[in-house]
Amino acid sequence: MACLQPEQPESTPDTDPYGDRAHVLAVTDNTSILRSTPAVILCPNCGDIVETYEQGLPRIIPQFDTCCTTCQVELRRWCAVAVDAAYRELVEPPVLTAMTQAYWNEWLWAGITNYKGQPRNDEYTDRLSTKASEFGWGWELTCPLCRRGISQLKQEIRDVRDSLDYHHWSTDPDQGITLCRECHDIIGFDSYDNQVEERAHEWGFRSRNDLQIVRLALREAIATDRPVQLEMAADLVNRYNLIQSPGEVKELLKMVLRDSDLYDRFVDDSLYHGLTTC
Repeated sequence: MACLQPEQPESTPDTDPYGDRAHVLAVTDNTSILRSTPAVILCPNCGDIVETYEQGLPRIIPQFDTCCTTCQVELRRWCAVAVDAAYRELVEPPVLTAMTQAYWNEWLWAGITNYKGQPRNDEYTDRLSTKASEFGWGWELTCPLCRRGISQLKQEIRDVRDSLDYHHWSTDPDQGITLCRECHDIIGFDSYDNQVEERAHEWGFRSRNDLQIVRLALREAIATDRPVQLEMAADLVNRYNLIQSPGEVKELLKMVLRDSDLYDRFVDDSLYHGLTTC
């Protein structure tokens, strides 16, 4: 799993709606973001300025503990937004809220551990939920694949915890994605990893990851009510923290889509479980 300060995922419209002009503060560490231009730190709820850096952001801000006097909420690196001062009047509080929540989702989905590699997703899920309540937000952790929140999962599935399960794409280096238990099982044919690995070799694939990515793409298409397309490769890599490049995923999907018999091996009724679009 990723460390407490994981490598940041590629920018997406959800996390960076203002491009390079605004980012959640934690994202700016060891980057050139707003280093050479005056910057302000805003509350993601009301949009008020809570801190000003007239010379631009430093290379790293290791500690941030500032209260928004309007919202009466303590802000931290992961719930404050750095904005180019020249664009201060152009940003809107609802967008700041949405980009902060999107960052939280991607942070948790990629998995959070401490420097010893010990999991901290449960701890941070609670921490972010508490902060959301302080802001008056209705945010809760959702499964990135089926899009169901923890509260809905608890109603529909027995023995669901208050967090998601970590699915490894690779153990060295450690990289993966957190999914609800049902989605985790579905993309793996509800089988143990060694069984999926054996199936991959029987079918002529490189590893179990190839099979799981195809299943992931099929379920993603159902969840978003669209067909499986080669153009979704980059989105799959970014959203699900895949170790493959978009080009590799595109070639994998191309091979499966052009062979109807092979395609049929991947499809079963479980792909539709828990999805409201079907």
